[in-house]
Amino acid sequence: MTDQPQEKKGGVLKWFLLGCGLLLFLGVAFVAVGGYLIYKNVSTDPAKVESVAQEIVGFQKPEGLTGQFAFSMMGMKMAMLGTGQDPEAGKAIVLMSFPEGKGGRDEMRRQMREKMAEQGKAGEIVEKRGPEKFRVRGQETEATVEVTADKETGRRALQYSIVLDGSAGRSVLLMIMGDEKQIDSAWVQKFLDTVK
Repeated sequence: MTDQPQEKKGGVLKWFLLGCGLLLFLGVAFVAVGGYLIYKNVSTDPAKVESVAQEIVGFQKPEGLTGQFAFSMMGMKMAMLGTGQDPEAGKAIVLMSFPEGKGGRDEMRRQMREKMAEQGKAGEIVEKRGPEKFRVRGQETEATVEVTADKETGRRALQYSIVLDGSAGRSVLLMIMGDEKQIDSAWVQKFLDTVK
């Protein structure tokens, strides 16, 4: 008989279980850090929300609107001012700022609708109306006009989307929305006259 070392059984199983444990640990850590960063970068304090909105673009806040929600992360800022928790019941102004070159106007609109849907603020687009022209900072600009409907109540709202030049090479997507009895082209132009 020869003195050969015995093979260890379970070596592969041990490394497999250690690898699975490490992956599980990294997954939990990633979710925890991501959740913390989102929590840290979201605000519902009206004063903070209004401050973030003014950082995105200066304007005179319309009477009756207060800060509802603000989000800031990885170069993107978003703020929503409204008359209540449901912007389609009254009026709402949503501003979103991106560094230049992050996908263009359609991508900005998609991301804004995505963020609003996460908050339960976005209705489904049921009608696209022709573009309307407005004056902002002395220049003519075009707004996309759509009608949204709440999935549960069926309540319809107008939504005006305008892309503006922001400060320091940033683009700003401005969405003005509300019940057709609350906002119209004249109301939108009156607000845009205050944009600096």
